[in-house]
This record gives sequence, structure tokens and C-alpha cells, in this order.
Amino acid sequence: MAQPPLRFDGRTAVVTGAGQGLGRAYALLLADRGAQVVVNDIVAEAADRVVDEIIASGGTAIADHHSVTTPEGGVALAEQAQDGFGAIHIVINNAGVNRAADFVDMTPETGSELFDEMIAIHLLGPCHVLWPLWPAMVEQGYGRVVNIASGAVWGLRGQWAYAACKAGVMGLTRTLAREGRYHGVQVNCALPWAVTGPSPDRSGDQFGPIIGAHMRPENVAPAIVWLAHEDCPTTGESFTVDGGRMARLGWVASEGHTDPAPTPESCRDHWDQIMDLTSFTVPTSTNDHMRNTVMPAYERLSPSTEAPPQLQ
Repeated sequence: MAQPPLRFDGRTAVVTGAGQGLGRAYALLLADRGAQVVVNDIVAEAADRVVDEIIASGGTAIADHHSVTTPEGGVALAEQAQDGFGAIHIVINNAGVNRAADFVDMTPETGSELFDEMIAIHLLGPCHVLWPLWPAMVEQGYGRVVNIASGAVWGLRGQWAYAACKAGVMGLTRTLAREGRYHGVQVNCALPWAVTGPSPDRSGDQFGPIIGAHMRPENVAPAIVWLAHEDCPTTGESFTVDGGRMARLGWVASEGHTDPAPTPESCRDHWDQIMDLTSFTVPTSTNDHMRNTVMPAYERLSPSTEAPPQLQ
């Protein structure tokens, strides 16, 4: 028997940076599936256009023009969303900018300025939005948060500040998920890849045909909308969404090498074992890593059936 389509009737979603590109695609699809959408973008005309698109298609939406880079902007966004629709059920933290610059070209002044800009929008931005909305989600016992990171975290030249902040978003996701799971609030992270504007000619590039054919915002949006749905069973995970391809990213630890009296030489001599991911664990938290990875490694060094000595 076919499953019913996923709907968001009675749900309200806040989508930041939704005036164009990926954010616009998320907002349009959520509205098409019945959600009331708060379309946030500091470019007022862009946000208003998306709202007009949604209303023209029979959906419900309001625009918000506040910046998520300040606490005041986050509070104002939350107030406008709640004044317009009441309870907020979904937050998609999508707003962002990208500034490419090689690390070698930075000075302490220019590097700090660039980093501050990236932190304000990519790392603090989600916090500014969630700080005023999170308590209400906890109180109502329901919430879905999707934080948007980037494949730049794997390493991309010129993206040192951007990648560092997006990696921070992944860590933020893990910890918020641990807190939220006790209150019905799920938090996941997506690393989308889509062409959202004019790009250089890729005709000679090996990835060109795939990028041109599949890496579009409308192909990414379904995965993000699924993570925002009440039926999605997962929290605290990160997913790469490469156009129409969605895949879980694993936070894994190799079995490694354990030495009760380590030296630099023991690391060198067992480097292949340390690097070998043939056997690995997938920690779900810091405590889980200690319990299922670290402790067993030490127990294998000196297995004993005797009871541990009692402390005096």
C-alpha cells in the first residue's frame, strides 16, 4: 500500500536566507506541502518576491527582513514569526555568504575581519535565531531544526573561514540534538551542493555534466524538507545532499592503536593501524565514544575477570 504524501498542514516554518537560491527552494516546497512559511532575507525585495510566489500558488507566507547576524535581529525575526503565525515548528538555518581568500594572503587584521563576518552569519546566526525560539519549542514538546553546513568542510582552497564555521555548525547540531531529544526537538544538518547563480564554464571539467544536470536547488530541497518533517526519525546527524543524492555522513573512529606507555615512535610504528578504517565505530556522543571505543581499547590490553579493587 502506497504511503501518503508528506504534508505540513498546521505547521509553521522559518527559513532564513530564503530570498533566492537554496533557501527559496526550501520555502517554496514547504509552502507547496501546506506549511505556513516565514521567508527571511535581508534583501527585502527578494523576500517579498518569494512571498508573492507562494501566495500566488495558494500558499501562506510572510516576509521578514531582519539580519540573523545580531541577537537583536534574531529576536525581531522570532517576534515577527510568532506575531504572524503563533507557534513555530520548523527552523531551517540557511542564511549565509561566502568570501573566498587564501590563508597566505591574510594579515591579522584582514583575516580577523573575514573570520568575524563568517562567524556572525554562519555560526552565531543559527544561535541568534534559535535562542528566542528554542524555549517555545521545548515547552510545546515539538520542533524540527535543519542547520545548513557545506561540503567545504572536507577542505576547499580559499574557504578556510567558511569551512571552519560550517564545521562548527555540524558540532552545534550534534549537541543541540542531545539537548532537544528530551523535549521532542530534533536537529539535523545538511551539506547541500547546488548551482545557485552564474558559474564559470565547466565544459572542460570532469564534474561539469553531473553538476549541470543534477545540482539544482529544486533537487536539493526534498531532502531538506524531509529532515523538517515530523515523520523523520533521526536527530543529530549530518547528510550530504548532492543535487538529488542524499547520503549520511559518518562520524567514525578507527580501532586505532592503544599503548599504555605511548611514545612518538610507537605512533610512527603503528601508523598504518591508526589510519586503518576497515574496522570502525560510529560514536553518537562524547560519552558513547568513551563507552564504545575508548574503554574497550583499554580493556583489550589487560582483560580480567576479577572484580576491580575497591578504593580506600
